[in-house]
Amino acid sequence: MIDKIQYYLVIFFAKTLMLLPKKPRRGVFKALAYLTYLLYKKNRKIIEKNLRYVYDNISDKKIKQIQKSCYKKLFLTVLSIIENEHLTKEEIRSMVTFENKEYLDNLEKPFIFVTAHLGNLDTLGVILGEFFGRTVHVQRKVKNPLLYNYMSKQREKYGITFVEKHGAVKHLVRAIKKGEVISLVIDQSIRKSSATPVKFLGKDTYQLVTSSQLSHKFNIPILPIFIVGEDDEYKVILKEPIYPNGKSVEELNQIQADIMSEVINKYPEEWFWCHKRFKNSNPSVYK
Repeated sequence: MIDKIQYYLVIFFAKTLMLLPKKPRRGVFKALAYLTYLLYKKNRKIIEKNLRYVYDNISDKKIKQIQKSCYKKLFLTVLSIIENEHLTKEEIRSMVTFENKEYLDNLEKPFIFVTAHLGNLDTLGVILGEFFGRTVHVQRKVKNPLLYNYMSKQREKYGITFVEKHGAVKHLVRAIKKGEVISLVIDQSIRKSSATPVKFLGKDTYQLVTSSQLSHKFNIPILPIFIVGEDDEYKVILKEPIYPNGKSVEELNQIQADIMSEVINKYPEEWFWCHKRFKNSNPSVYK
């Protein structure tokens, strides 16, 4: 019963929200983001601790700028989950430009997309589905099964297939064997048993091995991809494909960490600094 109530409330809210013109609708979410920035001191502290750990001489002004941006990007991504359901093919194609698109155009399936919690990932998925076809994406399951099924069906029409994070590898292997493209987000803190040591943003930490293991096992390339921007003006950035070619899992992992670090350093306002990325390697950062 609670799941049904929650589901219908969310659907009602989403439909009501879409009655507003685009600019005021997004203005509401930006205002909510700023209010959250003001009220949630604990999360602001996590962002600050991450930034001071990574950047030795970062100014207080830059920290506040990134804190505000982090909340704004998060809220606009949540709004995109609602808005993207209503996008036409023409709207999707008009709101994006590509950097190094040739890397993708020249790549044969199967391969592995990897990205970070940088920019609007929901919109990235919709863009990939429109331009490049079906992608199998690992997603943490929403507890409410009605909402999870609703989100899954909405994304399916854009070529995005969700598989649950728990037990995901078997689904990814099946997709690769069928010649499909899979997508992984690999920048969060992870258990050491599922990771290898890497240098990330200049610091020792651990990184998920799934993309590297699958690339190694099936001899398929890894294609780093990222999205930046907002308000229907997005840029999708592609980096040179990473081929296994005898590289170890550890080497493949470090190459991906280097690329993510490069992009985050270039667009620090776009990354999700709110999570405790370094807690497994240096928990003292968050004390």
